[in-house]
Amino acid sequence: MRKCSVFFPELPAIHWRRAQYLIGLTGGIGAGKSTAAECFRAAGVRVEDADQIARQVLMAAETRPVLRRTFGPDIFTADGAVDRERLARVVFADTEELKKLNQLIHPGVRARFQELLRELQPGSVLVYDVPLLFENHMETEFDLTITITAEQSVRMQRVLNRNGWDANEFRARESHQLALREKEKRADLVIRNEADRDSLCHAVRTLLQHIHTARKSTDKE
Repeated sequence: MRKCSVFFPELPAIHWRRAQYLIGLTGGIGAGKSTAAECFRAAGVRVEDADQIARQVLMAAETRPVLRRTFGPDIFTADGAVDRERLARVVFADTEELKKLNQLIHPGVRARFQELLRELQPGSVLVYDVPLLFENHMETEFDLTITITAEQSVRMQRVLNRNGWDANEFRARESHQLALREKEKRADLVIRNEADRDSLCHAVRTLLQHIHTARKSTDKE
């Protein structure tokens, strides 16, 4: 396998199993998953963010009483809103607390995902940006799963520059996810992202061309 900054080991076989094509997008912290999502958007593809949906579920009024019973009053601001930073400190310090949070939020996120599928038009492509795609055993929901990857030193430097975390915070957050090498093994396609945004977007466009070509071939059959 030729190693370069952005590469496909090989393009996977593309099969349109239904009227729409669903892509599950994941990756390591700092690997560039969000940038890849932006590349898909720039190419005219609909992208939905599981984290954003989870935040909507988390901040919903009906979720607050359950959060208060589960995590106590300290995770709320003076006006009764959920303080996401305080909540993050609680759940990322204790694996069991993180499991509780995921159990609370996951049903709402799952329900919204099903709504998205019903909204899709025939012939459309949807990218679902899911940090915990494999951890939540969602891979069977998609026609193609993609893991965005990069060396740990590259990923850590990106996160330190972007988020203001220190190395310990990076490792703590990463420890709550499936090992990146395992995500690579489970994905249908791995994209290594150690160059610039243009290179990553070029890889995305190449993939989309492959997907749309497969669609045309299916229509002719």
